[in-house]
Amino acid sequence: MKGVANGDKKANLEPKSKSSPGPKSQTIEVKTQKKTDSGLLDINDRSCAFCHTSECTQESGELLSYSQGKEVVGDEANVSKVIHVHVRCRNWTPRIFFNANGLIQNLESEVARANKLKCSHCGKKGAGLGCYSERCQRSYHVPCAYETSDCRWGFDEFLIFCPKHTSNKFPSEMKSKGRKRNNEKKYKTSVSNAENGLVFCGSDLSSEQKYHLVKFATSNGAIVSKQWRDTVTHVIAAKDSDGACARTFKLLMAILNGKWIVTFEWVKACMEAGYLVKEEPYEVHLDTHGCSGGPKAGRSRILNNGPKLFKNVRFYFIGDFVDDYKTDLITLVTTGGGTISATKDQLLSACNDVDVKMNKVTLVVYNADVSDHSEYESEESIKFQRIAAAEDVAQQYGSRVVGHIWILESVAACNLLPFT
Repeated sequence: MKGVANGDKKANLEPKSKSSPGPKSQTIEVKTQKKTDSGLLDINDRSCAFCHTSECTQESGELLSYSQGKEVVGDEANVSKVIHVHVRCRNWTPRIFFNANGLIQNLESEVARANKLKCSHCGKKGAGLGCYSERCQRSYHVPCAYETSDCRWGFDEFLIFCPKHTSNKFPSEMKSKGRKRNNEKKYKTSVSNAENGLVFCGSDLSSEQKYHLVKFATSNGAIVSKQWRDTVTHVIAAKDSDGACARTFKLLMAILNGKWIVTFEWVKACMEAGYLVKEEPYEVHLDTHGCSGGPKAGRSRILNNGPKLFKNVRFYFIGDFVDDYKTDLITLVTTGGGTISATKDQLLSACNDVDVKMNKVTLVVYNADVSDHSEYESEESIKFQRIAAAEDVAQQYGSRVVGHIWILESVAACNLLPFT
């Protein structure tokens, strides 16, 4: 916070023995598929929608069947509208991913795209895996790519370079921060409109983690937002050796809005699984200031339509605050349902019988951060002066006094702490 706190996606794909391309290619269109007298497809006529072969090899993996996003088996896999695809062909096709419900996404559109591209190895259409070099036009069926000598594989990133571009670097090999930032911009442009409503926001992530978050979002049709916004669905937070996450503005806003706050391990688990795994095992429980349970409590409050954290609390800020710092605090307060009195006149009008009947509490908030004290005054002296000024106002208007840290602690715990 600025001012507040400074499917089989990880399969072993090592190339082994070479194999033939398999049976003659078939298109996925229904008109080419043979039906039995029962109206079902002959199981022997199943072929991968990408490489157009029914043969299952070490390079292709098993042949799976999908209907309306779900994997189907048995007789359900024999109807005409089912799409068959090898595990490896599915995994290495760029825009295919699984949503939070485990449904495969973009399979049909990727099949349509691939079937406009000829394989640089066998010359047949269905080549969904392209060389990662930006201007290279070579594309391959996944099994054919294994048959092509000297292709360079990025197994952790599901990328390849054709034999002519093996000297190029995969994103994980680019050590220059400037080049990483350029790649991040490219990924952000490609997902300017989220396809599934997912909006990720990183919190205190390293440059490497930011890069992989953008890459992960791209593969899932999501948006990565640099700043907090109300559409964020997941805050992805870095953790320290104790499993605690930095208390940032993004994290606190996510608690107030009941959004998921997960560690970066969730991103890694999703990438390894090949689909969006459950968030609960990766939910943040502790921040670096010792507050625990806030993220889960915040989600519970929203899910159960509970009252906002500061619903019956009015705030009056006194003394010097850094402008951006104070703006963040006010945003937290108002997001949590609190009311702001900007002037003493507003504070006076607020402290009336109506507020008393509504059980509203008025808090005078002073700046408890005395780290910027001058060399001529001690921290204790400055803190005493600020508390004294706040208490003077509080006595005049029948209010209570808290340091601004009280706001942060209450939000972090998603619970109003004692007024001290």
